[in-house]
Amino acid sequence: MTQQQIIEESLLLFAHHGYENTSLSNIAERVGIKKPSLYNHFKNKEAIFSAVLQDVEKREVEVLDNITNSIKGLTIEDQLHTIYRKYLDHMATSTEGLFFKRVTLFPQELFAHEIKQVFLRVEKHLTSIVEQIFEKGKQERVLRDVSSETMTSAFYTLIDGLFLEENFYDKEVFEKRKRASWQIFWQGIQV
Repeated sequence: MTQQQIIEESLLLFAHHGYENTSLSNIAERVGIKKPSLYNHFKNKEAIFSAVLQDVEKREVEVLDNITNSIKGLTIEDQLHTIYRKYLDHMATSTEGLFFKRVTLFPQELFAHEIKQVFLRVEKHLTSIVEQIFEKGKQERVLRDVSSETMTSAFYTLIDGLFLEENFYDKEVFEKRKRASWQIFWQGIQV
């Protein structure tokens, strides 16, 4: 049993049940150890949560980097659409996405600042990716001459709105809204 196993099992529990509904006993049971053995690896439940949060940040950056690597050579539209689609799919279907939604929409007061900092660092990473694409699109005269910051803000508003809507609509309606939102966004930024 390793620290990473504790983080993996804790991530599942925090994602599905939240911080407040996950006990050290739950974590120990999932890992297959006795509760006191957790203290060989972590000081307390707060330390486990912080380790999970840092691990999820690292994973989110890796997901973004993998998406970025997969879009090389695509058109500006296809690059942006792939990031949009793959990141929304990731947030809707992965344990990390479920965890990220839970902790950002309903942050535990004790971790509110830390959660916000992780969120902002992941967003900054994504911003550096999409702003480069927006700049290249403007240079190639594929995109309107609007500031990359403005386009990035609109891109985030689109993703954030769908991030929330995914919780309320069945898959068919959600997919329809994703397509419609993308279509309007792309029409608004292309030349």
